[in-house]
Amino acid sequence: MFPRWLALGLSLFGAQALAGYAPIPDGYVLLSSDTTNRYVVAGGARFFIPPAQWSHYSGASTVVLPQATINSYAEIPQEGTLLRQLGYAAIYVVVGEKFWWIPSPTELDYWDDWKTVNNIPNAGWSDVFYNYSYKVLVQERTTSQIYLYIAGAKYPITNAADLAYYGGASSVKIVPLGTLADNTDQPWCGALLRERSSSTVYSLGFINSSLPGMYRSPVTATADGEVPDGALSSIPVFTPGGFLNCIN
Repeated sequence: MFPRWLALGLSLFGAQALAGYAPIPDGYVLLSSDTTNRYVVAGGARFFIPPAQWSHYSGASTVVLPQATINSYAEIPQEGTLLRQLGYAAIYVVVGEKFWWIPSPTELDYWDDWKTVNNIPNAGWSDVFYNYSYKVLVQERTTSQIYLYIAGAKYPITNAADLAYYGGASSVKIVPLGTLADNTDQPWCGALLRERSSSTVYSLGFINSSLPGMYRSPVTATADGEVPDGALSSIPVFTPGGFLNCIN
C-alpha cells in the first residue's frame, strides 16, 4: 500500500490536466537547455531519467528544449501505451490514466507485442499515477464483472443504479485479464472514503501491531471519493474515531 503523502499534490485536475502530449517520437530523450535534467518520451509523456540511468539512453536521439517547454508535456501517457521499467520484466498498459499489469503472453498479444514496449526509468515514474480521488470503472477483458477502482481498491458494481452513478456503461475501461487479481476492497492507507448514500467519511488505515489489519475510523473531513453502499462493510470500524496511522 502507498502512504498518503505520496499522492499529495498529484491531482490529475491540476497541472496534468493542462499538459499536452509531447510532439516528439517515443524513445527520444529530451535535454533541458537550462538544467541538467533529461527525460525519455513514452506515449507522448515525459519520464525523468535519474543521472545514474543516463547511460541506458546513450544511443537515443535527443532534442534540446527549455525546461518550461518540457514541463508543459504530460506525465501520464496516452491510452494503450505499453511500459516496462529498466531491469524488470513486467509490462504495463496505460488505460484510464492508470497503469495495469499485463500478466500473460496472451494478454500481451492482445494489447500489442514487445516491439511497442517503451523502456522507462525504474525510479519515481509511478508517483503521478497515485491519486486518491481518481476513480474509474474497469472490466477485465473477456469477463462481465465491472468494478469501481479508487485509491488502489476495487469494488464490484452490482446494480444498474451504481453503474449509472459512476458514469454508466460507456465509461467502463477494458483492462488486461488477471490484472485485478491483487486488488482487494482495502484502499491505500490514508484514503478518506464514504459509501455513496452515507455522509460518514472514514479514514482507512492501521491502529497498532496488536490490532493487525486495516480499520476504518469515522472522521470529520472531505472524502476522496464515494464507493458503493456496503463496499466498506468487511473492514472493521475503529469506534473511538479519528485519523488512523499508515504504519502497521
